Amino acid sequence: MDASALRKYGPLALIVVLAALMTTLAVQNRQLRQQQAVLVSKVEQISKAVHGLPEGARPEAFDATALDGQALTLAGPASGRQILYFFSPACRFCLASVPQIQALDAAGRNNGNRAFEMVGVSLPPHETAADYARQHGFDFPVVNDTDDRITQRYSATMVPMVVVIQDGKVIYRYVGQLKDSSVNAITGAFVVNAARSAMPPPPAG
Repeated sequence: MDASALRKYGPLALIVVLAALMTTLAVQNRQLRQQQAVLVSKVEQISKAVHGLPEGARPEAFDATALDGQALTLAGPASGRQILYFFSPACRFCLASVPQIQALDAAGRNNGNRAFEMVGVSLPPHETAADYARQHGFDFPVVNDTDDRITQRYSATMVPMVVVIQDGKVIYRYVGQLKDSSVNAITGAFVVNAARSAMPPPPAG
């Protein structure tokens, strides 16, 4: 290319090269963001997996008294269907989950009959637990776990956490801020567990 052609087409060629470089960098940046999102998701899954009792665990029955004076028994072979909701009045993710908790409680009511027993377990700060439950319309018993005995028994090291129990066995656990889809997954755990129980045992040998 002679000098005149270089002067004529040089700037255009430079623009084309820069555009191609910017496109390549944009693609690489998007791929890095996608990889980072996948990595963050996996880290969150691993982190949540260490909180709470695993599915299949059978926590020992525990007698407790709710804020309204109601006597309760958590878990145990005679517990039937229970959903335990661990929360803290100071937790912003718990606050964001209030509509889903209200929907979850409503899902347990069927023409006046309870499809499951729902129980809230309040972690610190304990002095605001009663006001918090009343303010957010928790129409289910709430236990103020002031001695941390329930929290320790269920390894509730992260809130919000929902533990689904059937006949004394943990059949589902959800950790983190709830979404509308979480309500369906939590209530659906009873159906899934019933289907598993109805399956014939594998053939011997």
